Amino acid sequence: MRTNNVFVKSRLAAAIGVSFLFSGSLYAEEAAGEQAEKAKEKSGLEVIQVTARKRVESVQTVPSSVNAVTGEHMEGMGVHSVNDLTKFVPGLEQPQLANHSRLSLRGVSSGDNQSFEQSVGTYVDGVYRGRMNQLRSGFFDMERVEVLKGPQVSLYGNSSVGGALSMATKRPEVGDELNGNFTVKYETEYEESQILGGVNIPVTDEFAVRVAGKWRDQNGGAAFNHYTGKVENSYEDSAFRISAVWEPNDELNIYLRHEQATFEKHGESLAIYAHVNPDFTPRADSPLAPFGIGTGEMYTGNDQSIFNNGPSGNYNDSDETMLEVVWNINDDMTLTSITADSNYDYYHTLDVDMTPANFMSTNTPEDYSQFSQELRLDTEINDQLNIMAGLYYQDADFNTGFDVDFYMPHVSTLIGSPLEFGSFSRSNYLRQNTEQQAIFTQFDYNPTDKLSLTLGVRYTDITKTATQGLRLLDIDGSTYDEAPYPEGHPFAGLTPALFSYWGVLKSVGAPHEFQDMVREEDHLMLQASASYHFSDDFMGYVNYADGAKAGGFDTLYEGPVTASPLGTSPGPSAGTPEDTEFEDESVSAWEVGFKSDWETVRLNVAAFYGVYDNLQTSIFNGSIGFNVGNAGKSIQKGVDVEFIWQATDDLKITANAEYLDFYYDEFQGAACSLTEIYNGEADANGKCDWSGDNLPWVPEFKAFVAAEHVTEVFDSYELVNMLSVSYKSKHTVDSSNEQNLMQDGYALVDYRVTLTPDDSNWHAAFTVNNLFDEDYQVYLTKIPLVAGAYSNGVHQNKRRISFEVGFNF
Repeated sequence: MRTNNVFVKSRLAAAIGVSFLFSGSLYAEEAAGEQAEKAKEKSGLEVIQVTARKRVESVQTVPSSVNAVTGEHMEGMGVHSVNDLTKFVPGLEQPQLANHSRLSLRGVSSGDNQSFEQSVGTYVDGVYRGRMNQLRSGFFDMERVEVLKGPQVSLYGNSSVGGALSMATKRPEVGDELNGNFTVKYETEYEESQILGGVNIPVTDEFAVRVAGKWRDQNGGAAFNHYTGKVENSYEDSAFRISAVWEPNDELNIYLRHEQATFEKHGESLAIYAHVNPDFTPRADSPLAPFGIGTGEMYTGNDQSIFNNGPSGNYNDSDETMLEVVWNINDDMTLTSITADSNYDYYHTLDVDMTPANFMSTNTPEDYSQFSQELRLDTEINDQLNIMAGLYYQDADFNTGFDVDFYMPHVSTLIGSPLEFGSFSRSNYLRQNTEQQAIFTQFDYNPTDKLSLTLGVRYTDITKTATQGLRLLDIDGSTYDEAPYPEGHPFAGLTPALFSYWGVLKSVGAPHEFQDMVREEDHLMLQASASYHFSDDFMGYVNYADGAKAGGFDTLYEGPVTASPLGTSPGPSAGTPEDTEFEDESVSAWEVGFKSDWETVRLNVAAFYGVYDNLQTSIFNGSIGFNVGNAGKSIQKGVDVEFIWQATDDLKITANAEYLDFYYDEFQGAACSLTEIYNGEADANGKCDWSGDNLPWVPEFKAFVAAEHVTEVFDSYELVNMLSVSYKSKHTVDSSNEQNLMQDGYALVDYRVTLTPDDSNWHAAFTVNNLFDEDYQVYLTKIPLVAGAYSNGVHQNKRRISFEVGFNF
């Protein structure tokens, strides 16, 4: 049950103070910098400073698996989004789905439902961004990105049961000269233009401003749509950031940042991939045959005079403002606070029948507003003991829905019915407020020069208040006002919309609105680690985490699992408010590993094992609904390897790999795949047992290997050649885990060459992505109401050739 609040629930919590910076003392940063330089000189390998534990330290001293990439390396590798980063970090995945994208780390992710917070927490300058639409602007003008593998439940919390991405933007540099950088890129296959840059403007010796931005316009799409006569889809996005740093004295640092971004995608996203019989032989009499099954082209579109959703595509507008202040109270004590306001509006429209017929159109609206405040005190008690303690508060409003418009005259014609079915819009909606309060602490104790012990504890109290409902509206979104069928009619008492919903589409839910629902949770979470330095070059460690991610209310809920079709018993039902809930998920995880630097070789290895209870899942049922709930128990185990070899002064070899075995140990009541239905595995309720099955989209093996060579040419130019290969083993690519539609293992080869003059600040680069034009699928999904039919996501996965020119000053 709910316990007493840790502190008062009010946005006035912001008055706790102005805001303070995201990680530790400035003196600690200087010391860590000196330590990193010495380590680099000794080994010849780059040592990246990170803030994985909210204080500055070398990535090689963190007792857990961390992949850190500097902003400079990201620019050099052409990484501008989380999806780009996944090629270089095994275990990190972000498949782009029809309506959403899911972020996955070591196989842990959230199901395809906007009601779920992400299981992999994302943080920008210490500000939590728990919804993927907050990351649409991608990466630009970054200092670094840290991928923290394994649960991060004590210092981060906020549902980070699968891990965390901690991103740091470039900050203004006080006391420096005017400087900046600009890069212009053009890609030929999809006609993509990009401009990126940032400028540091010193105003006084104590005050500096940085302005940064990006613009992208992609005119070429991935597939020709015969309905529109265009190659779709195209993109246009832009982002802008302005930040300021004020350092009035040696003890105080104040940082203010404002960022806003717009993301637009135009065109259809799905093509017909296959239509098969239950035994997965091609269906010879498919009604979809005229529309290009498996050709990679689309015949998709709707008459906008019938549907009121606008053309297919999506739009996202976001903004975020944060204020940080670091106060070094004395040499041993630093007070840190972060205050932030983060918002976005999102709208997505899609024709999901995959044909030129005017039958179905969907739209997904979202608007989100989040206020957060963190206060943290970092105290060095003595040379052996450091204590960090903090408070966290968050208040978020989330309004979303999922509308499906059904134009029923097409159905009447298709099945030859003399009855005129009623057209309507099925509108699910959720209006939710989430209030979260947390108190956390971490103890770092060094009993000897070689042994380090860490214990972190976080207590979180979460209250969600929501209204969830289902309405049947007119197809233009207005109130449905058609009268019920009269007495004597075969369906007397039902409105045409209700008959279409229950009688034609076989839905078992019912219109409803459940108001003022309240869900209260509190969780005590633990994280502990021990590390031992066997030598200056070799550290072994073990860590343990026990945490949880909150449950909530299902936007897509229509009715209870006990409901049944019209004309059967008990019949369609709206159920009760409790039926809308999905439960919290929890994790207990271990990791043991070592980190080593031997002159020119770095080898980091980690073995991990985790037990996840009640993973939140959302699986499209192939009709017009989703099965939302919790998997009973899942087991995660595997090994991470990071290898860097500075073979010569001019040649560096990098190899990262992950082996992962992640499966449902207990999962009864899952939505059945077509193969399971054909094999007779469905139970009396039409559900299947996925116990023992691997999770969807999770490859067993993933690896990245790169060779980077630097040489001098023409006496005064530096030429950098980089060849890389990323490999992903066989895996499923749809939420129903269909084994007959698995993506085979594949490798993508990229090449980049950069030319820079020794005595100038410009560079030119030539990049080829997917050098051998490998074809692969990112995701598949069932086509609604057409048994055995599947569509595939249309993505820009062909060979891409890019030209780039940049200038630093």
